[in-house]
Amino acid sequence: MSAGVAVLGLAVAMTALGANAAVAAAPAVAPPPVAAADESCWYAVDTGQSLCVKTGEDLVAAVAEEQGVRLIIPDGESVSGLKVDARSEAALAPAGALASTAVSTIYDDNNYGGGSYTMSVSSGSCATTAYGFTDIGPIGWYNRVSSFKSYGGCKTAVFSSTNYGGSSTGYWTSLSSVGSMNDLAKSWRVSG
Repeated sequence: MSAGVAVLGLAVAMTALGANAAVAAAPAVAPPPVAAADESCWYAVDTGQSLCVKTGEDLVAAVAEEQGVRLIIPDGESVSGLKVDARSEAALAPAGALASTAVSTIYDDNNYGGGSYTMSVSSGSCATTAYGFTDIGPIGWYNRVSSFKSYGGCKTAVFSSTNYGGSSTGYWTSLSSVGSMNDLAKSWRVSG
């Protein structure tokens, strides 16, 4: 069975259960956090771990300190309005901490600025599994997406309707401006 078929079936099943995150072959996980207008959030789609901080605070360091998870985002990338310093932030995670690798981040502003929402996984990759939110309204992201970045060989797309419908922009590794889709996205998907 292809990854696309597996994810489609799971997305439909998860939507029927009222979940907003589509995760292939994952056990029941906690729902994603709702981001306030002044917050940046992280959600591990396979474990349900999550955290939100005020935009401008170090999200990667907070995940290590408060959740005991090493959130892996490439050095120099922007998250929560700050540049990631991967070496110093990796040292904050406790010895033997679970690692969760970012697959995509969406941003409030063009050029990867402002508030952000990062999706990560502790196992798996975009080569075999697609990840996404069939509806980003419940996570506080309607009328917000202006740019996005993907990591680890993943590609991101945003859609003007829920359930990955309507007009779309993507699948791209990075897009500093979503152009005519600015502040119109209603669903977000990441694939290989």
